[in-house]
Amino acid sequence: MGLNSTHGSALSAIATPRQLSLAVALACTLLVGCAVTPEPMTAQEQVAQAMSDRTTMFADQEPVRGNITLDEAIARALKYNLAQRVALMEQAMEDDLRNVARLDMLPKLAARAGLQTRDNVAGSSSQSVTTGQQSLEASTSQDQTSHSGDLTMSWNVLDFGISYVNARMQANKTLAAEERRRKVVADITRQVRTAYWEAASAQRLKPEVTRALGEARQSLEYARQTERERLLAPVEALRFQKNMLEMVRQLEVVDSDLALAKSRLAALMNLPPASDFSLVVPDESSLKTPKMSYTLGDLENVSMVRRPEIREESYQARNAVLETRRSLLRLLPGVSLFAGINGDSNSYLVNHGWASAGVQVSGNLLNVFAWSSVKHAGESAEALAETRRQAMRMAVLAQVNVAWQEYQSSVQMFNRYQELARIQQGIYRQTDLSYHNQAATQMEQVRVSTETLLTTRARDRSYAAMQNALGSVYQASGLDMLPDRVSDTSLAALSNTIARASQQIENGAVAIPALNVPAGKVTSGQPAALNNSALVSAAPLKPASKPQPYQVASDNWGSLNSLSGGAQ
Repeated sequence: MGLNSTHGSALSAIATPRQLSLAVALACTLLVGCAVTPEPMTAQEQVAQAMSDRTTMFADQEPVRGNITLDEAIARALKYNLAQRVALMEQAMEDDLRNVARLDMLPKLAARAGLQTRDNVAGSSSQSVTTGQQSLEASTSQDQTSHSGDLTMSWNVLDFGISYVNARMQANKTLAAEERRRKVVADITRQVRTAYWEAASAQRLKPEVTRALGEARQSLEYARQTERERLLAPVEALRFQKNMLEMVRQLEVVDSDLALAKSRLAALMNLPPASDFSLVVPDESSLKTPKMSYTLGDLENVSMVRRPEIREESYQARNAVLETRRSLLRLLPGVSLFAGINGDSNSYLVNHGWASAGVQVSGNLLNVFAWSSVKHAGESAEALAETRRQAMRMAVLAQVNVAWQEYQSSVQMFNRYQELARIQQGIYRQTDLSYHNQAATQMEQVRVSTETLLTTRARDRSYAAMQNALGSVYQASGLDMLPDRVSDTSLAALSNTIARASQQIENGAVAIPALNVPAGKVTSGQPAALNNSALVSAAPLKPASKPQPYQVASDNWGSLNSLSGGAQ
């Protein structure tokens, strides 16, 4: 008996290292199989991806038919611009996450099934505590193979409260994503407005630039000929060439700028940069100062409630309050309610199926000491969100005032360039008449023609700058022309909607919020509540109306209208 035990122990000692080696080898094999090495994209994969992306970038777009108006250009940018698509996808993603957050409030319904088996009997015996002798013979109460299953529904009241707060926070994030999209749209609209007028003036001046450039190059060749044939003194001949080269250089710069203008507009409309399209070009008589139906005070009031950045900060402030509530909820004890049905195939059981129900309360009692700290941290976060929103309002007011001043300056600059263009046109007509009567030289005629073209180009660029400044005023004040639905709207319908919205903005038919608060109604240090219901009538406003000052007692808010000064 002792020999057999010794022999068995020796065999076990020999077998253990072999088993250990086998286990180590198996573990190393698994580790090698789980190793990940970088795999760079091949050239073929990159080419295939580039071709696929290029096709997708310009897919599902309505082709260009006829000349493009400003409204259609904005509509194409809003519908097809990739930055706008990214913003739309971000909003859709936040909306999907909101639906997911709502599902977390539902009870948990868990189903479980299992199979258990072993190679011997799960038997046991008992031993007397008093005598230390075996009191019963070995027995079992479990089959060697059995299967079980249960279906349990549980609902944690604390988890429900936290999930409800999470759902509300995600709803605010969805609204904030919508405001970020409106911010992108407003920026795209302003860029399209600027690029459109640049491209439109370029399209109108293109034939004149081509003609003037041809005349200048011809005169340059004539200047070189006079030098070769010594028709003029050497210094005069060289000065003649220098003047012609300078004119050619200036005209070539203008020609290059005109070629780039359409490429910028095509990129904003998500058209291939080399696309051939034509714009509706206004004649020179229609280049007038745009109508401004709002005072600076009106624009300040509108910006306080319509700027996307302020609305986004408002939603962030909401979430700061909800975050405090969620942190406090997590400190409360949790109450779980559960009920379910169970089944087990064990033949030794009297009942193979049963129903169960119960309630369980659990919580960390030490959370009591963390309550005040968590609450104080939450209040600090709420105060920070409030101050951040107020700082954003101050920044918006500054932007409105700067945009207003830039617009006024651009209007003045355009009027000056308009007068210069009128005078230069008169000079050109007189010089051209003198040239045909042989009273002026060809160099003088080319010089005046070049100056006229450059003056016209400067006038058109000042008009485009004025339109850009007007768009900046609308963007700074939050006056946008974005409809509620973009992806499901046809291009023609979207263009018509934008045209109507632009007409309403131009005519001053936008409701102006009344932000005047009676003195003494606001607690010091707190911003005035925006009365969204107190909206004035949508009748056109008179530009001469003087804005009402802000009646706010706060140190930060009492001087809001001071930025406007006497700029009306």
